[in-house]
Amino acid sequence: MHTTRSDYEYDDAPQLGDQPPTYTDSYAVIERSGRYYAFGKPINRRAITIRMDERLTNADHLHDYITGYLRLLPPRPVVQIHGYHMQTTRNGNKKEKKQVVDFDIMLSLQHFLGKPLDEDWWQDRTVENGEPARRGGFRKTRVKGYQRELEVGETKPDLKEWCQEYCASTSKLKIFRVSRTVSGLDEALIRQRVEALIRSTQYRGHILISFPLENRAVDVYSPHAVNRWRTTTWIRWVFYLSFLWLFTWPLLYLLTARWSVYTVNWPFSLPPAANDPNQRKRYATLSEEQWFAKHRNLIRRLVMDGHQGDASQFDLEDELPDGRNARFESGNAHVNQAVGFVQAGMAGWNAIQRGMGGDPDGWGGDC
Repeated sequence: MHTTRSDYEYDDAPQLGDQPPTYTDSYAVIERSGRYYAFGKPINRRAITIRMDERLTNADHLHDYITGYLRLLPPRPVVQIHGYHMQTTRNGNKKEKKQVVDFDIMLSLQHFLGKPLDEDWWQDRTVENGEPARRGGFRKTRVKGYQRELEVGETKPDLKEWCQEYCASTSKLKIFRVSRTVSGLDEALIRQRVEALIRSTQYRGHILISFPLENRAVDVYSPHAVNRWRTTTWIRWVFYLSFLWLFTWPLLYLLTARWSVYTVNWPFSLPPAANDPNQRKRYATLSEEQWFAKHRNLIRRLVMDGHQGDASQFDLEDELPDGRNARFESGNAHVNQAVGFVQAGMAGWNAIQRGMGGDPDGWGGDC
């Protein structure tokens, strides 16, 4: 009973995750994590979470929950670094090409956004009257009476009024979305720096660097039995495997009232201040260049090790300037020596596997 489309799409794999929120959340939470299969090893990706609670049918409770909790949770922007090459194999008299993943690395930028209690580094807004948005229907509309050439002149509803409209709606199936965005990130600069670093290892394969946004929205579902079924894992699997979703999806899509009218933006950087004579961009924590300098040794090591998965929790302090792991210290000289020997052997084997043993043609090229 997968019933959403367009900007209401979810990841297809019906799995429930359990990631504790930053603040206390006393409302019923349905965490849905998807799996990303675009190229190689699957990576859990949490794009949209769901809340479903009787108390959130009250406009005051819903408004307080959004302003006191949901809008203070930042999204999770990610740098995904993917490398692959095409390998030609023979199957009888036929030649077949298959894609081989060399590395697939994810690094979170969430900690480099502003702090939730610093209101200079997040801005919330409701949709403008002339802005196409879901205002209680299944499709995007403008305010009634608005024309592109002529504004209606009415003030736009604030969050409180939208919460009241949502809760007053007689629709049994309804969703109120809190969206999150990230602005001010120079993706082109990061992409340029990372790709140049990878090429410096003599890598000859294909490099794809993308910037997916996790935790980009929270959907508040009305506590109706049908909404519970459509978010229950085993029920969704039954509908997927039996192809019943082909019949239920159009009906539920048309019957579900949606409000997508509220967004919280978390800038990575802001334009220069008006009184700044140097006209320098302002950063929440550090610039793109500083981020790259901080992570370059880690990225290089992960690429050479063929890492696949989320590396956001790797300790940067354990990196030596040349990108090798720091020396293991256990308090026992014999144990330290043995672990160091194993680490050196693994590093050497990885280098040989990737053609780093002096091959002038590099490694990771199509073959």
